[in-house]
Amino acid sequence: MKRHAYIPKLLWYVLLSVLFVSLLLLSACDSHNPPSDTTAESVEQTTEAPTEETPDGTAPGTGDGDSFTLPDEDEPTAEPDTTAGSDPAETTEEPSSEGDDPEEPSEADTPGAVITLPEETVPEPETDARPMPRLDIYTDDGGDVTSKDHYKHGTATLSNCHEKFAFENVGVNIRARGNSTFHAPKKPFRLKFDAKQEMLGLNGGRAYKSWVLMADYYDGSMLRTYGTFKFAMALMEKAYYSSDCTHVEVYLNGEYRGVYLLCEQTQMNRGRVDIPEKEDGDTSLEHGYLMIGVGGQADEPELISIPIDLHITDRTGQTRYYHSINFTLSGGSYTEEQKAYVSRYVAGVFQVMGRAIYENEYFTLHRDGRLTPKRSFEWAVTDEEKQIETISAVFNLESAVSMCILDEICKNLDAMAFNMYVDLSPEGDGVLTLAAPWDFDFSMANTHYSTTHSYTGFYATNFSESEGVRVNFLYVLLGRIPWFEDMIREHWQENYTELKTVVSDMVSVNHGYDAAFNRDWDRWGKAVNRNLIHHHSHADLATFNEHADAGTFVTDWLTMRLWWLNKQWGDGSDATLPGAEEAPELQLTFKTPEDMAIVTDARRCTVELTEENGLLLRPDYECYDPYFSFNYDLIGKKFDAMFYPILEFTYKVPRGNSQRTYTTELFLCTGGIENATGGVSTTVEIEADGKWHTVRIDLSETGFWAGTIHEIRMDFFSSCEPDDKMYLRDFKLLTQ
Repeated sequence: MKRHAYIPKLLWYVLLSVLFVSLLLLSACDSHNPPSDTTAESVEQTTEAPTEETPDGTAPGTGDGDSFTLPDEDEPTAEPDTTAGSDPAETTEEPSSEGDDPEEPSEADTPGAVITLPEETVPEPETDARPMPRLDIYTDDGGDVTSKDHYKHGTATLSNCHEKFAFENVGVNIRARGNSTFHAPKKPFRLKFDAKQEMLGLNGGRAYKSWVLMADYYDGSMLRTYGTFKFAMALMEKAYYSSDCTHVEVYLNGEYRGVYLLCEQTQMNRGRVDIPEKEDGDTSLEHGYLMIGVGGQADEPELISIPIDLHITDRTGQTRYYHSINFTLSGGSYTEEQKAYVSRYVAGVFQVMGRAIYENEYFTLHRDGRLTPKRSFEWAVTDEEKQIETISAVFNLESAVSMCILDEICKNLDAMAFNMYVDLSPEGDGVLTLAAPWDFDFSMANTHYSTTHSYTGFYATNFSESEGVRVNFLYVLLGRIPWFEDMIREHWQENYTELKTVVSDMVSVNHGYDAAFNRDWDRWGKAVNRNLIHHHSHADLATFNEHADAGTFVTDWLTMRLWWLNKQWGDGSDATLPGAEEAPELQLTFKTPEDMAIVTDARRCTVELTEENGLLLRPDYECYDPYFSFNYDLIGKKFDAMFYPILEFTYKVPRGNSQRTYTTELFLCTGGIENATGGVSTTVEIEADGKWHTVRIDLSETGFWAGTIHEIRMDFFSSCEPDDKMYLRDFKLLTQ
């Protein structure tokens, strides 16, 4: 009995000992975390950044010397730091080798845009489910950063991340960047550190001087470019360069500036675009050339205009003539001879491709741009094989396959402004490569064009109209060729599972960083205020009141987009849209009064249930715009439009009606559109022949069938007479 009575007392002493040791350990941990290691809860930084005096006693960047110009390119990079992990573990997304591009997105500048901002407030401290790294930058003069042409010097501190990635008061130069985004209130920035700096383990932990902070102002989800870079990592398999990236919260001179996408600068450098860079002052012709697409802009520095001179036919048989295309050369100043040299060579690549594809004529391209007939082949026998061997000698087909799939997934409005590079050094292979994707804020349905907003249909390989034809002409040139599509199909099937994983990662980022993203919205306004360029506004994008909703729209759209593309290129798997199996039936057959439960709001008409013919629809004496609605909100459950892409109904119109044909208009109310809205509808022609007809409409192709299904209003007769009638036997929303 004594031994048993002693046990509780012994346990009590053990617990006290454990508690005492724990307190000692916590005290030791605190001693290793100085106050300068700022966290997300620290909304304001009160200490001033230290300044460094120059020999004349003034701080750099003050007085008359408040700005200065630096060369844009890094020195050759060091070998990868194999001691630093490539995954920022608990605090950052997995780094990826993905697409990136230079300073200039290709959207048209909009200096005259009128932008109304919410009243500026300091964000309330919140606890993120997933802490977002924090980057504090202090300029030496304490002034704002507004110039694209001149850097300001200052210091940078990275905190709220794993200790192996954190740093404090590191010298950095900062300037604004971008084209259309430069005119937005939330400006993107270019960083150039005084010494090479690793950033959150990106690009395998390699250290570089140059990094970019993308504002994503026009993308309310702030996920589109992030997702694009992750897709690029999956598709390019590290064989071709694309930027790595992760999100950070940025404070400039103590002022909260919002969430930015930290990514790499597209440049010729080991570990980035790994081709021989031209040294400053080098006038030789033989080195690497990195060409940055600028679309139709003709006022960029180091601009070259490359002749195309081809009539190109897309997969639908439509033909267009391409005259030339503009790029800017990255990596400093170039002589006119250097510009002419690379322009002639790349123009020769285009001619080799066009002549082989359209005329079955095969040529060898020389470094000076001359074409000579190809007299022999190493392995090719058939015309198809000769096309492949001839084109592969001057053009990297594998990179084109990856980039074509990427633009097809994203439906990038700015696909015409692509990047490419070629090694024309004495040891270089002279093969033109497409890589370094960039400029994806106006993608993934962030436009009002049905060609870019719908998750169905081929976009990249057709002359798709969206404020003119803005696709990459090389995709169109190759897209109609069966062997190129076979290459796409094979690469798609190899990477489809990983592409779906990217969407899952985006969902995780969307919800994990929800608090940080909403702080950005509190600072800069919700999505409707971020889409002010005329061709990028869409009714869907004006309805999100919280960031998570804008992000969910993007990830849902991508889920449907990947599913649709897999139906075209896949191996037969995923025949049904993921989640559709659990979606309940939404089929009305009008046989019982229960089927009338959601039939509402009849205006200028009567809607009756008959025994043999289902619903009887009759206009009243006004005979003007008769309509009624199917109100799905009355069911008491939410139904996502992504699972119901097909609308089907069966009708009969008596032969004795006043007209032989009628137009029926269906107003689609989903997402933030809860009532019938002009322009958000689809129409169908119906026949008055006394026979039953079934109409099947793919709602996904309308471009605005997304979000919660609220209502479908049916304006069954565009014009009519008092005795006209129509019967409706069923009305169904189907999963496939």
